[in-house]
Amino acid sequence: MAIQTAPGVTQRMLPNGHLELTCRATRRQIECEPVAAAMWIALKQQNGDVDRAAAVLSGLWGTDEEDARYDIIALAGSLCSLGLLTEA
Repeated sequence: MAIQTAPGVTQRMLPNGHLELTCRATRRQIECEPVAAAMWIALKQQNGDVDRAAAVLSGLWGTDEEDARYDIIALAGSLCSLGLLTEA
């Protein structure tokens, strides 16, 4: 599974480690906590490849890769339903 940022979505890291995502088309704005921000960053660094992002994060966090993959898919599903991500 690969995902990509929806058109018109901007991102901004906040000083508290949260990530602010804004969609110009829908005027929707959400703030992601640091764990979700890390997942977003990993997905961006891995060109939307969920499996590679999960491998990177599980290595950094010392967690099971399948658990990380599940969490990333859950986050991606939520962000897709909000119109911030799309499946590639």
